[in-house]
Amino acid sequence: MDFLNNWGMIAGLAGIGMTVFLILFRSIIQLKIFSKLNTKQSFRLIVLITSMIFTISIFSIVMYSINNASDSPGDITVVVHGKKNRSQKILPNRGMVTLIYRDVIVNETINSKGEAVFKQIPADFFENEAKVEIRFEDPQGEPYAAVYPDSVYTIQRNKYIPLIVELKGLDSLEGIVKDFETGQPINNVAIRVRGGNTTTNEFGEFTLTIPEEHQEPYKNIRALKEGYEPYSENEVPLDTNEELIIKLQKNKL
Repeated sequence: MDFLNNWGMIAGLAGIGMTVFLILFRSIIQLKIFSKLNTKQSFRLIVLITSMIFTISIFSIVMYSINNASDSPGDITVVVHGKKNRSQKILPNRGMVTLIYRDVIVNETINSKGEAVFKQIPADFFENEAKVEIRFEDPQGEPYAAVYPDSVYTIQRNKYIPLIVELKGLDSLEGIVKDFETGQPINNVAIRVRGGNTTTNEFGEFTLTIPEEHQEPYKNIRALKEGYEPYSENEVPLDTNEELIIKLQKNKL
């Protein structure tokens, strides 16, 4: 920025200096130079001098404009969408996008189009060496987050930045199975959900990994064990980060 500013200042001063010189010494120039030139040569010299002054002035204006634009706030738009495609909107009119650079934090709620439109972002965010962190969260507490949370961005004015977001905690299900009456853990219980199945260990615990193509916010869960009544529960949320407790009742004689 200092380079552009200095060159703009030099160009401007040079243009002003040349103009002042021509005005102050116009009589001498006319006597010493133009008197020795014919009409055609004089015209060419005038055109040359005028072109030089015009070029220097334009250069000065351009340098000033570039420097001034670089130091001014700017706008950007962050487009929030799911992993499937850009048309998969995530929490429209609710989710919040946060820009972080150094100790400056800027927040914006996404609109109905899934866009977080930031206006008048500080100029520091647009520096060539600036690495901006972009986060996403749900103000209501659901564990949504950027798929690549450790990524940093070099942002440009008036550009669109895609941000892929997902609901965390959908890749696994953890829990424990106990006897309804005694509260004791039950081993070797078959746990089944759409996309996977497993069995409990000796402590009645289980961890079920769910493939990406079957990950969804809610699952229907079944637990089966010989000597116990089949257990079934629908629409179990997977994003609570809480251990699922299943209690089985023994078969009635």
